[in-house]
Amino acid sequence: MSARNLVADKLVWETLGRWKRSSPELDRIQFLKTVPFFDQLSNRQLKSVSDIIFERTYETNESIFEEGQPGAALFLILVGKIAIEICRETSTTCLAVLDRGAFFGEMALLDETPRSATARALERTRTLALYRNDLNELVHRDAKTACQIYRSLAGMIGDRLRLTNELVQMKAPADKVGLG
Repeated sequence: MSARNLVADKLVWETLGRWKRSSPELDRIQFLKTVPFFDQLSNRQLKSVSDIIFERTYETNESIFEEGQPGAALFLILVGKIAIEICRETSTTCLAVLDRGAFFGEMALLDETPRSATARALERTRTLALYRNDLNELVHRDAKTACQIYRSLAGMIGDRLRLTNELVQMKAPADKVGLG
């Protein structure tokens, strides 16, 4: 093989390598590895998750979901920022601003309880959504992966509940919130 052919062959493989590394599925799997919710999963398990998640882009001020709507999916932020807000008759309170790698709406993976807050894009935002029905189907196809996801979900919900309890205790004496 001539030097010219070797150089051409190398360029072809480098180009193919870049193409392969930047494929949407591999990008999603790489992203999922960075999210604490999925960091215990193997590459094979991440592929199973990647197969059942959906990507969507939201424009600035577009709602991902509204307070009171039935929950159907957990969302992960690929790019952008989301505000989690509660709306009352006369005001809106921002509970959190989330960005890349954060997830929200996790209770929807457990049941159809109405959303307790509104999620709204603060800028153009790309998300991945994991729907409860798809996770339930994964239980039948890949029970080990689904079990690990539910275990992570339980841990994250527990962490958030502990944090909420600490915040409530800081704002009110224990005897007034039924903790004492």
